Amino acid sequence: MSTDEVKVEGAAEAAEVDGTGDARERSAEGGPVKPARPKPRRMRDMALSLAVLLVPIGVFFAAWQWLAADRQVSVVDTTEDYTAAASLGLTVVEPELTEDWKPISTDLAVEGETVTLRTGWYSPEGDGLQLVETSGTAADVNDAVTGAGTPVEAGGIEWAAYDMGGGEAWVAEFDGETIVLTAEPDGVNELPELAEAVAAAL
Repeated sequence: MSTDEVKVEGAAEAAEVDGTGDARERSAEGGPVKPARPKPRRMRDMALSLAVLLVPIGVFFAAWQWLAADRQVSVVDTTEDYTAAASLGLTVVEPELTEDWKPISTDLAVEGETVTLRTGWYSPEGDGLQLVETSGTAADVNDAVTGAGTPVEAGGIEWAAYDMGGGEAWVAEFDGETIVLTAEPDGVNELPELAEAVAAAL
């Protein structure tokens, strides 16, 4: 064997050992082997992946809406306090509100000759407002209600509005008695509706 033949055979053997050379580039039929291409993701696989991400979000919002819709408001019976207040000489006003307004608290207090009846209302917007009727003055109801206030009209009645540090109080006097309407910041925009309902009941 010549030196050239030895070199050729050695090169061929080296190609087979280290994977280089033409041997790895040929298929069983002897043709060149094409490099494998990554399989494209099918639309179905992409949709399933997206669904895995969206389902938990959908479940969260569905649960939130269910809880909000199922939230129950504890309604109180105002009859006892209203009857007692009337027996003490207070002219009890029952505002003409829709069924969406719910009475959620009531309290009757007597201090000397002053009778004060408080009723908490839950509005259709989910806010809390209070209707206070007293034979005393507005200052007896809340120390912050002093001075002339800002005139506002609702239900054909002029009320005096007072800033309560974010919330508001509306005050009006009828036949020697005082009515005070109060609302937290979120419920201020519903004071006119409550005031009109009170005026309609007078």
